[in-house]
Order: sequence, then C-alpha cells, then structure tokens
Amino acid sequence: MKIKNKIYLFSTVWLLLILLIINSSIYFLFYKVTTNGELERLKREAIHIIDGMNADSAKKVDAISLLQPYLPSNGMIRIINENSKVMIRQEVDSTKPIPALNTKFERKESAGIYEKNEGKFAYIKIPIIWNDGKIVSLEMTERLDSLQENLNMLKNVLVIASLLVLIPSFFAGRMLSKLILKPVNSLIQTMEHIQVRGIFKKIPLENKSKDELHKMGSTFNKMIDLLHQNFEKQQQFVSDASHELRTPLTVIESYAKLLKRWGMKKQDVLEESVEAIYSEAVRMKGMTNQMLLLANSSAEWSLETNESDLVRLCQVTAEQLEKTYARNFRVITDEEKIVVNIDEQKIKQVLVVLLDNAMKYSKDSIDIIVGIQKEKVFFSIQDYGMGIPKEDIQKVFDRFFRVDKARSRETGGTGLGLSIAKQIIDAHEGDIQLESEEGKWTKVTVNLPHFS
Repeated sequence: MKIKNKIYLFSTVWLLLILLIINSSIYFLFYKVTTNGELERLKREAIHIIDGMNADSAKKVDAISLLQPYLPSNGMIRIINENSKVMIRQEVDSTKPIPALNTKFERKESAGIYEKNEGKFAYIKIPIIWNDGKIVSLEMTERLDSLQENLNMLKNVLVIASLLVLIPSFFAGRMLSKLILKPVNSLIQTMEHIQVRGIFKKIPLENKSKDELHKMGSTFNKMIDLLHQNFEKQQQFVSDASHELRTPLTVIESYAKLLKRWGMKKQDVLEESVEAIYSEAVRMKGMTNQMLLLANSSAEWSLETNESDLVRLCQVTAEQLEKTYARNFRVITDEEKIVVNIDEQKIKQVLVVLLDNAMKYSKDSIDIIVGIQKEKVFFSIQDYGMGIPKEDIQKVFDRFFRVDKARSRETGGTGLGLSIAKQIIDAHEGDIQLESEEGKWTKVTVNLPHFS
C-alpha cells in the first residue's frame, strides 16, 4: 500500500472514530437530559394530581370523575391496588390504547422510560391512600412522540454535519498528502536519476518553513555534496596515483631494456641500471605503502591512546633522527613534562613526516618547539630553508602535492606525508597549521587537546 493511501486511510478512520465518539456523546447526552426533563415534568403532574385528588375527595366525587381533569393529553392514568389489579384506567384516545409496562403494585415511588412497538413512553408510579383508606399505586404514563421526533431530527443533523466535515476533510487530506509527499517523490526521482545516469544531482528546496521535510531535503543535498566531493577526490587520487607510478615504472622499463641490450657487456651500465631500478623500486614501495595507509584511513583511524609525555617523545624522536641522518635538531620547551592522551606511535609518525620534510628543504638546524597554550598542547617544527610560496600553502596537505617536484623526486618525496599527518591529527581531534616565508623559513604547528 502506498504512503498516500495509508495517509488517506489513517486520517479517514481517525476522523470517523472522532466523529462517532462526538456524535454518540451528543446523542446520548441529549437523550439523557431530555428524558430526565420528561420524567421530572411527569412527576410534577403526578404530584399535582395527588394534591387535586386530596382536595376533591372531601367533596365525595367518584374516582373516575376525580381523575378526568388531570388526564394527560397524550397519556393515561391507572390505579393499581395491592393485588396488582387495575382498578381504574383512564386515557384520552381509547382507539389508540397506550401499552402499559406492567400491572405490578409497587409500594415505592418509581419512574423510567420503556419502549414498545408503538414507541417510547415515560411513566411514574407513586403510592397513595385511596378514598377507602387503602394504599394503591397511581401510575401515570405519557407518550414521548415529540422526544422521538427530536431524536430523529438530531440524528439527521449529526449525519449531515458529519458529511459536511468528512467531504472537505477528504479533499484536504488529499492535498495534505500531496504536499507532504512532494519532497519525498522529488527525492525518489532524484535517486532514480542518480542510479540510472550515475550523475550526482541535488533536489530543489522550495519549502521555506524549515520543517522536517526541508531538513530531509537539506540533509540529502549535503550527502550528495559529500559523495560528490569524495568521488572527485577518489578520481583525483586514482589519476594522481597513476601519474606518480607511471614515472618509476617508465624508469624501470627503460633501464631493464638497457640491461637487456648492454648490461651483460658493460659493467658500468649494469651497475647504473641495477642502482636505478633498485632506487625506483624502493620509492614505489614507499609510495604504495603510503597509498594503502591513506586508503585504509579514509574511513576512520583506529587509535590506541594512552598517557604519553610529549616532551620526551619529541626528544627521543629527534635523537633517533640525529643519529640516522647526522643532522642537528633542537628541542625548545619551558615544560619538563607534558602528559597527554595520544596514540604515541602515530604522533611519532607525524613527527617523522614533518622532520623529514624539514630536512629535505633545509640544510640548517631544525627547531622542535613544545609547549602548552590555553587548553591545548602543541609542538612546532621550524626549518630555515627555501620556504613555500604563498599560493601553495593551502595545497600542501593535498595528496601528491609537492612544492618542488624535481627536488622531491631527488629526495624520494611522494607528496603523501603531510596528507597522512593531517588525517592522524584530525583523528586526535586536533589541528595542523603551516606558516612560511619564501626563501627564509617554514613552520608547521600541531595542536592537540590537553585531556590529561
């Protein structure tokens, strides 16, 4: 069943139930109030009869003549003795006798409504002392034709009123469902368009009320934007990776051909070719490892955090690189110890990436500055080398971007290190910033939350 039909059915059923409850309440309330009013009126008339009978009994008028003046125009009066026998029965129209409820004598006052084939009737029974001194039951009964007519009229009015409510409500329900389902149908059509043509498309947002449907459309458009961005990044990644891998493969292929032709005869060609092939193979291995790391981390980095001393981590990393590359690193800090919750191995990986970049583009000493600022801890890597052009600063964290491509190839750079470093810092809920002045210096600062 379509949602539109469900809305029709649901709204119609609920409206019918509500109308049924309201109409039933009105009907029974009117019936109750009206019948109570009739019984009260009948009781007053019965009391009036009793008072009149008491006054006339002193005149020794016969019983039938006594009751005649008080006979209701649309009813009857009966006198029932203790043996439940009808002593007197008086009614206006004997051709249309009123069906009695029963002929049972009752010593207590009673009143009520009963229904026969001829219609509804109201009655009241009151025990009285008859002129012979015995207790009898005065029964007064009256037709409720006017009540029945009023009830029938009320029933017709309620039915007509319900129809007057249901008909416009039905059309209003159709319009409402159409209005509600319009963005949903637009969403379905857009998704089908994307599925068939493979082209990302957003749905138009015409609703200015900022309701849930507008929010749904806005969320869908944001999702499409994100998918489009990721798709473009994926295409760019594949294109860049293909381009980057083509060069070392071409070099390897060229030297392999050179080996095939001259390598066995010329020792210098053999050595040069083997060295070039090995160098490019190592570079390709590093590049593919970094590409795999980026691909695996695109979803989410898995961190194993623990309390670590950031000052010591920077000092140990600097000492290790000093021994490996015979370079000078200075760790500058005012703190003896800075304890933070981090994945130590991954933050060390960031340090190595940043220091490796600094070494490639600077021959001078490299500073590592560690400290606390407000609610964050930071470490900065500053070199005094060639710097980065202002227009390239925003691009340095893009995959495969290299400021000096020729120099990067000589030093084995792939353009992936800073992109990996940024993802690691993002996973730590930190941020990484780069400042540079071309020809003078470059400074990369990493800020981390101070959880400890």
